[in-house]
Amino acid sequence: MMKKKNIIFLKNMSNLQEKIKEVRQSIAAIGFNPSPDKITITGSGFSVSDDGRILSSAHLYNKLNAEQIKNLKANVMIERAANNLERYKWIPIKLINKDDKNDIALFQLEEYKDTLLRKLDLGDSEKVEVGQEVYFIGFPYAAQLINDGLGITLIVNRSIISNIKRDGTDPNRKRNWLIVDAISNPGNSGCPLIDIETNKVIGVMTIAFRTKSQTVQNLDIREPMHIAGAKPINLAKELLK
Repeated sequence: MMKKKNIIFLKNMSNLQEKIKEVRQSIAAIGFNPSPDKITITGSGFSVSDDGRILSSAHLYNKLNAEQIKNLKANVMIERAANNLERYKWIPIKLINKDDKNDIALFQLEEYKDTLLRKLDLGDSEKVEVGQEVYFIGFPYAAQLINDGLGITLIVNRSIISNIKRDGTDPNRKRNWLIVDAISNPGNSGCPLIDIETNKVIGVMTIAFRTKSQTVQNLDIREPMHIAGAKPINLAKELLK
């Protein structure tokens, strides 16, 4: 029995590796140029169409000033070479529409035909259950990793759905949060939360919970809690129409 379980586990791991490979080219980093030779990365996004539309979080856009918005860009994959080498390119993007209540924004790449972007399949977040296995993939601490010489680095986090919250101000009591048991770092906002079984997007990562540091109390350092939240993808489907 133990041998059979080990075989199933290894098979599932292999399947997950292939599923991650399928979605990597669809993930974008979002940032802006504070000056011609510098880039500030604020978050992540992912492809939802075949014509360069990127879904992300509205708060990434809302905290920018007019000059930063004018220089807004997405870093997208343009080449996959041997030995897992990947090349990216910064391309200007513009806001199409946003839903501030649900913290979702839709952007348009100015040029998309030479990219490897491929739209991700969207699942049904109304069917998500607590305990369901998921993963999210984005660009946390992307600027810091670039400065440390690691280059553009996609990071994958595996998790489960820990809780499902509903909107108490909505008479229809729509689901408005999917809570996961994972640490989500700055830069993950806007990246997709993906169901491991179907490899479909079920949410947009939006929030990470942090608490005041207990080890360095005199500094304003927030220690990450093993809790993060995503907006259910069904809330974004109206925006995509």
